[in-house]
Amino acid sequence: MSKERKKYKRISMARLAMYISVTSSVLLGLIIILVSAMFFRKESIKIYEGMETSLTRSALVNVDRNALQDLIIQTAQVVETIEDPVSMRNNNEAEYFAKFADIENSESYKAIWDKLNNTRRATISTAYCISLIYPERGYWVYVMDASDSTVQRCGELLFADFSDYKGNPGMDYLGNVTMSPTYGGVRTDGVAIYTDESRGIYSYLTADIPISTTQRNVRLFLLQSAIAAFMLSLLFSIGIFVCVNSVVVKPLNNMAGKAEDFVDMYEERFDTHQGTDIFKNIYHGDVKELNKLTDSLQSMEFEMNSYIEDINRLAGEKARISTELDIATKIQEATIPRNFADYNKYQQLEIYGDCKPAKEVGGDFYDFFMLDEDHLCIVMADVSGKGIPAALYMMVSKIAIQTRAEQGGTPSEILYYVNNRLSANNSVDMFVTVWLGILTLSTGHVIAANAGHEYPAVTDENGNYVLQKEKHSFVCGGMEGLRYKDNEFDIPAGGKIFLYTDGVAESTNKAQEFYGTRRMIDALNCCKDASPKDTVEYIQKSLAEFSNGADQFDDTTMLSILYKGKLPE
Repeated sequence: MSKERKKYKRISMARLAMYISVTSSVLLGLIIILVSAMFFRKESIKIYEGMETSLTRSALVNVDRNALQDLIIQTAQVVETIEDPVSMRNNNEAEYFAKFADIENSESYKAIWDKLNNTRRATISTAYCISLIYPERGYWVYVMDASDSTVQRCGELLFADFSDYKGNPGMDYLGNVTMSPTYGGVRTDGVAIYTDESRGIYSYLTADIPISTTQRNVRLFLLQSAIAAFMLSLLFSIGIFVCVNSVVVKPLNNMAGKAEDFVDMYEERFDTHQGTDIFKNIYHGDVKELNKLTDSLQSMEFEMNSYIEDINRLAGEKARISTELDIATKIQEATIPRNFADYNKYQQLEIYGDCKPAKEVGGDFYDFFMLDEDHLCIVMADVSGKGIPAALYMMVSKIAIQTRAEQGGTPSEILYYVNNRLSANNSVDMFVTVWLGILTLSTGHVIAANAGHEYPAVTDENGNYVLQKEKHSFVCGGMEGLRYKDNEFDIPAGGKIFLYTDGVAESTNKAQEFYGTRRMIDALNCCKDASPKDTVEYIQKSLAEFSNGADQFDDTTMLSILYKGKLPE
């Protein structure tokens, strides 16, 4: 490799695959942890809220509701006889609780307390509490605390911040979380069990459930799950990397080296008129695409060898140029897909395209291939320059696009790779304009990126063709490190997309007038109900009538696709 090429060297595909695999694994683990941490507390509180409400309603089944109501009323009446319960509780505790002693020592109180506490012990709740709520005063008043630890006495006050209290007197208490020295975080929810608005009595049965331990255990479980997911994804990524490196990257690097040798020997072959067999037996694997690439390289080498032989037989510069252009045309025709019937078997599609070279061979090409059963990759491109260099550059561009597209990714990511690949060894200052789109067959959704190419024509909901304008990015091969932008649009069922090179819009007549995109759109709308093949032929006929025999100096390449819509279930 020359010094000039070495200075353009960038990260290898193998190393890039490793970076992407490891980074994806790390990000996956972090995302699992972050998402879990964000949503778990909220979701767990919802679960506890529903659990506590169910527990309190079930606890009331075995309780004498009339006796319970009497205890609530008696407690409320005692509270109302005290002018300032808070001051009396703080200053004279014995006298304060003496007022509630008869209620707390009654047989009905003890019976209800026993039933509630026995019921509670069969659950995860730490306490069943019957309380009177006084939001305007800022405290609860205990009627009963059925628990085994720190039992609150009848009449005990519990101060609370009711600023976020969303319930209304008589409605179920919507709950809160408090911190207990014994249980840590405790969730409290309850149901209204007695309401007397005329006397200002609002009583609730609430249940306390400790949640701190459960939350810690679940967080630990989520962390362990995230670590396990990270390790599995890392191992999986390494496996993919090893497989891709062995099956794809190494053969591609070998082919790239042979291709560079082939290019470096151009002058030698030209001077000595000797053929080569550089691409013979360079790949014998099972990857269909690499076998196809090998066949294409061997075909190119065969055609180049044929070209050298023709040079020996032909005399003069005119004959050499003629042969060169003829071989370039054959190479170009061999690489442009014509197997439309293979893709028309997909019931959602009908495809047709054509490339008509002008007097000088150019680098126009289109391509289409399935990425999987539901995604079709579509390419329309135009290489700068003419002749053999353009044909070779077209071949390299086409191979780079298809090879990278079949590895996955968005159109912008594909063009980013292709641009860097072409720019790295671009000693001839050539470039290619590319429109690349990925069509989802099941939905008609298209994601596309445009590297300095013409706007596509797409039918709207009324079936009329319009230019799908999006922001142009720079051409591929002009400068390394450029980023491309994805654009998205939908093709309705029965909709069409028409792709073309600048040779269509820039066709001229004898008056040196351009055909232009406006005439092209008008012509497309005149045949908007035609099949893709008839559409391409109609535009070709329209171009011929417009030029009226004027010489054309650029290729005219067109590709028409009919999207029939999602298959019925």
